Order: sequence, then structure tokens, then C-alpha cells
Amino acid sequence: MGKKPFILLLAVSLLSFSQAQSLQETLQSLAENNAQGYLGPAVTAFGMGVNSGTFHTARPHKMLGFDVTINVAATMITDAGKTYDFYIPPSNVDIPIDVSGVGSYTVTLNLDDVYESDRTSSTLFGEKTSHDITVDEAAASAAIYGSLAQQSGLSQDQIQSLVPASTISGLLTDYVPTIKTPQGFNLPAFPMVMPQASIGLPMSIELSVRGFPKMPAGDLGDLSFFGFGGKIGLNQFIPIPNLVLPRVSVGYYYTNLDLGSIISVKNSISTLQISKSIPFLTVYGGVGLESSSMDVSYDYQYTDPATQETSTDNVSFTMDGKNTFRTIVGVRLKLAILSINADYNMGEFNTANIGVGLTLR
Repeated sequence: MGKKPFILLLAVSLLSFSQAQSLQETLQSLAENNAQGYLGPAVTAFGMGVNSGTFHTARPHKMLGFDVTINVAATMITDAGKTYDFYIPPSNVDIPIDVSGVGSYTVTLNLDDVYESDRTSSTLFGEKTSHDITVDEAAASAAIYGSLAQQSGLSQDQIQSLVPASTISGLLTDYVPTIKTPQGFNLPAFPMVMPQASIGLPMSIELSVRGFPKMPAGDLGDLSFFGFGGKIGLNQFIPIPNLVLPRVSVGYYYTNLDLGSIISVKNSISTLQISKSIPFLTVYGGVGLESSSMDVSYDYQYTDPATQETSTDNVSFTMDGKNTFRTIVGVRLKLAILSINADYNMGEFNTANIGVGLTLR
């Protein structure tokens, strides 16, 4: 593969981040493998955020009782969620070399073998810095001298005397470009605001809706989400007075989250909810089985530096999050119809949630 096809194949690496880019602009400069690495932790983080704050007591509302609550969740991103290994596609580059007094040869280098091994890149949550992945000149030079010796029949010492290191260095600069990795958005935590309204129905059933319309979220693009769910109280099926047992319910909640026009995240959680109340105070908790998946679709744009021709390919893929199980512990303070709750969710990423709302019946 010559220089021009190689540049087209590796155009994902030729990113210039002299100015801050939006999420959409960043993705449009990334081939699929690197987009998946860049967004991978976001699937889990978005799911941990929007699956939080679904309940603040296991006791369902009485018939036509209701509450309107605004929850604010912050999902903490681990260090492992801030970086990924940048992917260099399998490819070769052909380098023409003149050996003085001997002849002209073409050396084919495997790119995966000649770039440095440290290919750390920021994810969406990582540092707002682009890192350089440069050629490993020692490895590349050894490969070039070995190939020239094999093709010419000379020893490597003879080849090195005829082709100085400065010549090899110049050829590597011309034919093996430095890769610039994408910038992150430097987010130690992913914040999420979640309005929710619930109403009580017969048979200790409670239905909930949550969400908000499209609103700006800075360089991440427009953010919107909508969800629904509900729970049913189990105490009605247990012949023991509620004064003895804590309140127990099972619930299910489903939420769609859209970020810009290129990302859609589907989230669901099934919960076992337990709570015990004394005047003004409720201690609650539970466990949840959850899942998140992200659909991504964008136009991958790259430019051939040699011809300045721009090409566009549509990239579409789906990724699943790593969030499968969470434990929830929390407390609610209720003063007349005003309620204030706080809970901590432990899962793949831990999430803190605070809610304020109005509750009746």
C-alpha cells in the first residue's frame, strides 16, 4: 500500500485540535473502532445517571396520590473510564529508498509494528488534550535496514554505512505521520437532571413519567430524555401488618436519552425497593438489575492531505453498557407536602442523587 492509500486509511489520526470541538465534530473525525473506544464508558455512565432517582420510598401512592420531584444525579467517572487504547488499523506503507551505488528498493512497513506502544487516548470523559502517537524510530529503522539487506544481499552494517540514520528519519517523517488522538471533555462526573411525576392507582400500583424536552448541553450537543415506569406494592399480598414489616415493592423503569442528532441511549432498570418510615423520616434502599445500549450514527469525514479531497462515509453501530447490577441506599425527609431525598447508587460507576419534590397522599 503506498503513501496515499495509507493516509486515506489512517485519516482518523490526522486530527487537528487547535480549537475545542463539539462531540459531533469529534466523532465525525473518528473511524468506527476509535469512536467505540471514545464513547465506550459513556454508555454505562449515561445509564447509571438516568436509571437513578426512580424512587424515594417503597410505599406506592394511595389512589390519585401523586408527587412531582426533580432529581439531580452525578455519576462519578473512574480513571479507567477516562482513557482507551487508540486503534491503528492494520495497514502497510511502502517507502522507496535509494541505496547509493547499489540500487533503488521499496521497503514495506507494517504500521502496527512501527508506532510506539503507548497509544493512550482520552475518552469523552478524559482530558481535554490531544496526545501524539509517534513512530518508534528504533523499531522502524531496524525493519528498514533488515529489509534493504535482504533485498540487496549486503550486510546490515554495509547498508547502514550507505543509508545514514538521518535519511531514514526523514523518510519516516514523510511517510509515517504522527497520530493525534481525540480530546475529551474533562468530565470527572456526568451530571443529570431528572424531573419525574408519579400517580397512585388501585391495587397499590404507581405509574411514573420522567424527562424533559431538548435543551443545550454545551459542546456535548442538545440533550433530551423521556421515560416511564411504575411499581406495585407487595405488602398487600403478605398477611402481616405493615407496622411490623418494611414496605416492599418491585418496579420497572424505561428511559430513552438523546444527545444531539447522533446518539440515542436506551436504558432500563428493574428494582426491588424496601423502605421503613418514622415520622418525617424514611430510610430506603434496594437493588436493581439494569441495562443500557447506545445507538450511534454519524458521517465520518476525512481529507486526503495530498489531494485535499474530502470523503464522507456513514458510520452506524450499537454498544452495550457494563452496568448490570446496582445497590441503592438513601434517606428521605418529609415536611408536610415537601420531601427531600438523597441516595447513593453503587454499580459499575457510582452515582450520588439528590431530589426535591412535592408529595401528596
